[in-house]
Amino acid sequence: MKYKNGLTSVLINDKNSLTASIVVFVRVGAVDEKSSQAGLSHFIEHLIFKGSKKYPKGTLDKSVERMGGYINAFTCEEFTLYRVDIQKDGIEESVKILADSIKNPLFMQSEIDMEKNVVIEEIQRHYDNPISILYEKFNKVIYKESAMRNSIIGTRRVITNISKEEICDYHKTHYISDKMIVVITGDFDKQKVKIVVDEFFGSFEKQIIPPDPLFVEKIHSGIDIIDFGKVELGYMFMGFLGPDISSEDIFAAELTANILGGGKSSKLYRVLYEEKHIVHSICSYFVTGKGTGCVFVYTIFKPENLNEIKNEIKKQIENIIAGNIKQEDLNRAKLAIITNWKFSFEISYDISYKYGYYYLMNRSEIIKEYVNKIENSTIEDVVKFLTKYYCATTLSSVVLLPEINKRKY
Repeated sequence: MKYKNGLTSVLINDKNSLTASIVVFVRVGAVDEKSSQAGLSHFIEHLIFKGSKKYPKGTLDKSVERMGGYINAFTCEEFTLYRVDIQKDGIEESVKILADSIKNPLFMQSEIDMEKNVVIEEIQRHYDNPISILYEKFNKVIYKESAMRNSIIGTRRVITNISKEEICDYHKTHYISDKMIVVITGDFDKQKVKIVVDEFFGSFEKQIIPPDPLFVEKIHSGIDIIDFGKVELGYMFMGFLGPDISSEDIFAAELTANILGGGKSSKLYRVLYEEKHIVHSICSYFVTGKGTGCVFVYTIFKPENLNEIKNEIKKQIENIIAGNIKQEDLNRAKLAIITNWKFSFEISYDISYKYGYYYLMNRSEIIKEYVNKIENSTIEDVVKFLTKYYCATTLSSVVLLPEINKRKY
């Protein structure tokens, strides 16, 4: 349901469910941040549950716990998500809790100061993890201009110096009804729950929608970076730009990534791990959203095999483009993707997430079409996808090798 204030609500009544999930998507994330705000979306996510107008500090968590529930949140590039998982009798109170927390956070200075230490510690752990650093660096390589290159975790400098005024301004700008999707899944009285959503979310005041960030990444020449660190093995992210979620090419992209590196039956695993024994592990993924998508391969390997691995990845992609792909490879990928899709509709939270995500991306029709789109895809679709999006000269890679290998590169 679309409200006059721009809010969207989706109520999914599942009579077989023993639990319920209330999920609120807010379309704000790393992509909305300037460099001087790096990590602010994530920081506000930490503060939202630290006290609100009707639920002062400590009362919110206890209220959810008394109902036998679970409350959590996370931030990503394009949105921030807040959730309560609860038994069905707690749905209405959980809606009130989420609405007040999101609309009326207190942002007490004492809580801001305390949470700064928590988030700064998270940032430190993040940058102590070589794989996290490598993935972040890969994003900055594959996305040269678009906001998709922004870091979710942000920087210590920004979090240390951020003021309450800046926090409040950012919240006021982005936490608006036009940028929210409320999804509730479970066994409940739809009319009663609708009344509560109407009262506590539908009453949000309509505000000016801020302009979207730069989502589109132009095709650019590939970049190859090799870094060295305190690691014993080699690590690599290697990939190319793909379609955004508005494109019908996303289905072929999913299949392509799965055929290449989706499990132990995939092409890359069979050739590089089982036949050549030159990687310890290898997998590939397709990620997308409103921003330009990306197909990438992630692998762990012995450093001396780096060049052979790169060449073999290119070779396997080019083999598919040349038509060297079996129907059984496509069928395996279809089965894996469809099975995973169906599993994601077994649990209340997963159902809420699926609906909320595609509504947020303005592609709600995908929920009904997805399985058929995958089932009806052909080898020709996969070949056309790679022909359209892949080019050896635009393939980028970021590698992390042990420091002992510096002299060789």
